[in-house]
Amino acid sequence: MKKSYHIQINQDTSENKSDSNSVVILRKQCGFSLVEIMVASTISIIILLAASSTFLTTYKLKEKVKTRINYEQDVRNAANLLRSDARQLGNFSCLNPPTANNLNGIFNGSFTEANNKQFLSTGFVGDIGVTPTSGSQQLVMTYINGTYASNLVATDCNNNIPNLANHVDAAVYIVGTTASDNVSGLYRVNYSEGRWSAPQLLVSNVSNVQYSFDYDGHSSTNCPQPSAGGDSSIQMIDNIEKDSLDFSFDKPPVLIRTTLTVNPSQTDPNVNYVINAMVRQGEICITNQVQQ
Repeated sequence: MKKSYHIQINQDTSENKSDSNSVVILRKQCGFSLVEIMVASTISIIILLAASSTFLTTYKLKEKVKTRINYEQDVRNAANLLRSDARQLGNFSCLNPPTANNLNGIFNGSFTEANNKQFLSTGFVGDIGVTPTSGSQQLVMTYINGTYASNLVATDCNNNIPNLANHVDAAVYIVGTTASDNVSGLYRVNYSEGRWSAPQLLVSNVSNVQYSFDYDGHSSTNCPQPSAGGDSSIQMIDNIEKDSLDFSFDKPPVLIRTTLTVNPSQTDPNVNYVINAMVRQGEICITNQVQQ
């Protein structure tokens, strides 16, 4: 650090005006050199860059967490809808359920398997406002219209369902794009009283959806029987896991497992979400006490 000196000359005129002697006072002044200023500036810049980098990293992490939370909320909402539809799957009250051929007449191309007594399909070719994403499965679940079922009386039981197209409801889960959104997402389209609803976007940026099914392996002949004392036996559901629908079973699966592949952004890896939905109509030993 350089040192400089400032000279101050004071003249005392009060005592002797003719005295021209000067009093010299030396004061030391300090300052920064150019090198010191450059070093300090460099250190300050490094500190600012480190602080900015920390802020940006924290902000990006916060945004990723926020995005993940939003997606998990969307998946929870989709799970609630899917589980609600699964609980109604195959429920036709006391009426004779429709045949696969009759259902195929409504949902063209979905129930072509003549032995399909599960009222469930993973094939759909109709135009309902969603262009399917290649490789993804569509899920069609059918059941009786709730309004119509609530007005049934005892004398209607064991009859065929009249005006089937208007009294059967369905929910179709499909991954694809729409005219207003070219980003692939999971949509639910409702069929009720002979009309299709507008596609409802459940989860955005879904690139694929796959389903697997657990069936109850019991038959009516090997169900647990009540004991002599009248107590019902407790029997675990005999789950048989299938990667696709198996129409050798007369009842729907006891569980539908849905796997969503979500890509929140182009830079992040894919995330898989799994939704498990229980089906009420899938238990074989319905008259026994069944424990999951």
